[in-house]
Amino acid sequence: MSRPSILQSAVRRARAAAPIAGAALLLGLTGAAASATPAGAAGAAGSPGAQPSVVLTVPTALHHGYRHGAVPRETRDVSGVEALGYALQVPGHQSARAASKLVRYGGGLTAGDLTAAGVTTGPPQVYLVFMGDQWGTESTSGGQVHFSGDPDAFAPALQTLYAGLGTGGEQWSGTMTQYCDGAAFGATVCSEGDTQIPYPTGGVLAGIWYDNSASGPNSATAQETAGLTGHQLAAEAEAAASYFAYHDDTHDGSIDGGGAVGGPIVAFTNLPYVPDAGADCGAGTVTSPGTLDGATEAASHEYAETITDQFPEGNPVPGWINTGGEEVGDLCAYVSTGPGAMFDLALGDGNVVVQGIWSNKDGGCSDGEANYTYTPTLAKFGPASGTAGSSVTVTGTNLGTATSVLFGGVPGSVTSDTPGAVTATVPVGAVSGPVTVDTTFGDVTSTTAFHVAPSITSFAPTVTTRGATLAITGSGLSAAKKVVVGGKKAVITSDSATQIDVTVGPKAVSGSVSVTTKYGTASLAGLTIS
Repeated sequence: MSRPSILQSAVRRARAAAPIAGAALLLGLTGAAASATPAGAAGAAGSPGAQPSVVLTVPTALHHGYRHGAVPRETRDVSGVEALGYALQVPGHQSARAASKLVRYGGGLTAGDLTAAGVTTGPPQVYLVFMGDQWGTESTSGGQVHFSGDPDAFAPALQTLYAGLGTGGEQWSGTMTQYCDGAAFGATVCSEGDTQIPYPTGGVLAGIWYDNSASGPNSATAQETAGLTGHQLAAEAEAAASYFAYHDDTHDGSIDGGGAVGGPIVAFTNLPYVPDAGADCGAGTVTSPGTLDGATEAASHEYAETITDQFPEGNPVPGWINTGGEEVGDLCAYVSTGPGAMFDLALGDGNVVVQGIWSNKDGGCSDGEANYTYTPTLAKFGPASGTAGSSVTVTGTNLGTATSVLFGGVPGSVTSDTPGAVTATVPVGAVSGPVTVDTTFGDVTSTTAFHVAPSITSFAPTVTTRGATLAITGSGLSAAKKVVVGGKKAVITSDSATQIDVTVGPKAVSGSVSVTTKYGTASLAGLTIS
């Protein structure tokens, strides 16, 4: 059953914002796996005892221990960042935790009506909720919602981002399709049979709600220190979900300002108004003047982390996170150059600045890649030799969509297949050589050869004379060591995998024909010597 989620982002700032700003944005995300806000903090960086001389947004800032996935403000103070538990990628600098960057699956969350749910497995749907009357008057222009209190047009930019994902051939979203539910605990790769995060074809923006029922804080700083608490945001998430005919809320008992809010399990994001932070929040990093560069980058960061790790406060964290507590966005936050660096993503409805996303497949940050497919692998096959008509089982991964198994290039018939094994019949005419499995997602070939044991299907003529030529057909007949016709050894004049020509010996009698190779002996009766 698909159930919505409202994402709780930890995008936080430590500077005053223009009075016109400061409203919170709630982003709702739905998928086949319902989202949750579990009860205990895990994986987030702890509050440092002595802050380095760099302004960062940390998950535990301002006593909000439940917050996870905070986006650090732009900085080149690498040592300061790592002192707070981050491992930013900066050219020429090697993180002490580089070897542990691969994200691992935490087994999913089982709670309420959720079973082993860690990622978004249904078509993602994002709901934008604009909180507080300081957004001003709502209007519609060019098919987008605008607000008179949004001088930097952050609201339209968010709509362009979420409506544009999955359009225009963009592959940024493809990076997330490699992550899934159903993998083994601690797995770093998904296999056939697991449930992937889908590519968001046609956009993810599902609705917009403007809640101006109460006055909002005068600034983003006021929101963080004396304004909206986690409990208030959770209640707003429930209201938003109800407005869109859903009934969802958070169950995280550690949420500040009142704890959990009753209702189904939901995750939610608080995305403060950050364009006014200027260069401190990445403005101008990619475009010029680039007022929204850092703001939309933060939105992309939280979106990617929510669909890959919907319940970050679980213990263990149920989604995809590395051993250092970093999610797919954290690992690529503020990469300065190369793959992962902030870039202008071309979408079907415009361009938006986003950040790169960690890819286990690539072993690094990625700006985008084709949708993940379950590429087959081959571990072994057995038996190592057999006659035409015998069965051979190939084991490996992602074999469940096998369409054929080839023996030395000759296709056999598939009799059964699962993600871990496929069984096929050795075809008549098969030749010794590698075994290849063709699947819907590609093919894989063994590094060792399958050896076809000899078998005889016929010989001609069946009535012959001594000294005449006899043609023997079958499989696995090449490199024959001996051919016996009518009880006597015959002289081989030509041979191939499927046919041997011999001269009938001068003392041959009626009886049978046999062929012996390194891999066995085959015989067939019915020979008459006249």
